[in-house]
Amino acid sequence: MASHGLGNLGRLPDECWVRIFAHLEAYELSASASTLCSGALTLATHPQLWVSLLHLDFCASLPQRAMLQAWMLLHDQLHPRQLYIYKRREHSLDMDVARVELQQRGEQAREHERKQRRLRILNAVLARVTHLLLCVAGLGSSVALWLKLVEDVKCSFYVVFAPLMAFEVFFLASSAGAFAIYCLRGLSNWTFYWNRLRGAVRWLITYTSPFEGALVLVSACAVVPLTACALEGDLPELLLRDARLRLAPPFGAVWLAALLLACGLLRRRSFSASCVGSFALLWCPLVSTSILLYMKLSAVAKLPYYVVFAPTLGMTSLLLVFVGFLVVASFWLGYRGNRDWIEYATFTLLTLVTLLLPLLLLQMALLARLTGRISNNALFVPLTLWLGCLTVCAACHACASLAGG
Repeated sequence: MASHGLGNLGRLPDECWVRIFAHLEAYELSASASTLCSGALTLATHPQLWVSLLHLDFCASLPQRAMLQAWMLLHDQLHPRQLYIYKRREHSLDMDVARVELQQRGEQAREHERKQRRLRILNAVLARVTHLLLCVAGLGSSVALWLKLVEDVKCSFYVVFAPLMAFEVFFLASSAGAFAIYCLRGLSNWTFYWNRLRGAVRWLITYTSPFEGALVLVSACAVVPLTACALEGDLPELLLRDARLRLAPPFGAVWLAALLLACGLLRRRSFSASCVGSFALLWCPLVSTSILLYMKLSAVAKLPYYVVFAPTLGMTSLLLVFVGFLVVASFWLGYRGNRDWIEYATFTLLTLVTLLLPLLLLQMALLARLTGRISNNALFVPLTLWLGCLTVCAACHACASLAGG
């Protein structure tokens, strides 16, 4: 190799220089080694060096090596250095595309995480926080009614039912948000939220219709204010003249909500076993009790309270027996080795102890109070304790949901 200023290094044979250059990278071979001397420039373009670089830089597996060999044979008229430059440019473009795709995927993952966080907060508000506020409102109204009846506190029924009316305002506001998400579900961003939304409002919209669901909500939320107006006598003079019409507005709101719900469910769903069971165990007893109670308070004063509460007492008793059977059967299946049934049995047992059994006892206590067998304290003390425990449980669930969001 011809040399200028290399001393004894220039006397090395070309084979040795090729072996030395074989340890260099492509940019070192093109930039540094080729500037040593005129002979180095010639050796730096040796085909064997660039073929080795092609295999080292672009062959990570045997299939890739085979494809590279076929590609080089297809372009054997070109120098391997030109093939390396072309391959390098192609690889740079692929890396740029991969980098852009990675950035896009990272942004999509971050956007998905933001959506999940918003969805968890939204579901926590529509479900857990709603349950908490309902328990708080029920507890507040119960305490206020207790003080009004027992301690003879001078306050109107508007103050007694103020917690429940405040809850209804919150519930209507959150329901408006759910209806807005339903109306915007055609957009891609809002479809994600609607398909994963929870709460009673989504169930109402899904199984009836938006219009019917809105009417049911408005009618149901009008019951408490109309009851306060009826008890305070703040109704039109035409309704106050007749005792049978004085309580017609709140009961009419109850019946309207029940009728709209029944019509919507029957129109949108077939007569399945769950639909028939829901009507037989829930809708019919509640509506029957409201009708009997209205008759007792307005027209048929001699109607016994046992008859008035017979539908709901029977419904609660049947549900208690059914849920008790589910608990026993689930624990038996769990004892046979399926742990999922143990978890289901535990949850069902908690539902029985904290909800169904207290509801049955509450109806019996209310019936005893209306018949004069117990005092107001005997009714309101257990009721307040039960609602307080439910409030604590709902607060724990709400805090856990919001912390997770």
